[in-house]
Amino acid sequence: MGLSDYYEGFDISSVNKRLPIFTTIPRDYKDINDKLYPLIEEYRNNHSENLETNVRATWRSDWEVHKHEQFNFFVEWILKASSFISAYHLNTNIQYDVCNMWLMIYEKGDYAIPHDHFPSTMSVVYYVDVENNAAPITFEDELDIHPETGKLIIFPSVIQHKVNKTNTKRVVVGMNLNAGFWD
Repeated sequence: MGLSDYYEGFDISSVNKRLPIFTTIPRDYKDINDKLYPLIEEYRNNHSENLETNVRATWRSDWEVHKHEQFNFFVEWILKASSFISAYHLNTNIQYDVCNMWLMIYEKGDYAIPHDHFPSTMSVVYYVDVENNAAPITFEDELDIHPETGKLIIFPSVIQHKVNKTNTKRVVVGMNLNAGFWD
């Protein structure tokens, strides 16, 4: 059997499995945001170019925000939250690594086309600042989760999601995590 034999095709089967989407508003979100929001403004001032991806927003940063030391407190907080979810809700002790992290500012009319974050393991959305009537994030055209300042969403990266055109501003952090090691 040569390598080219694999390209003759695969039979594809599928199963339905419910996948969890975790949301919370941490008690200390105001402290987190008091430190995070000015860092986002500073990052935008120093990196004003807009990276266009599936997010059609007023401003979207590069993918490498997690490599900037001033965001370490936030990255560590997300990694702890993700490991907690894995241990207490998924019954697996996983330590995650950050694949990438980016910042977004949506304003009226901005949106994100349907997409997922495969091959990452878990994805993160954190709402730093949200005005009233901002559009929800929609998962698999089934579940709308309305943004709120301080809301953290962690979900398996294979879940498709989108944001319809929003009516108001929101400041968002996105991250992708990969499973590092587990016990």
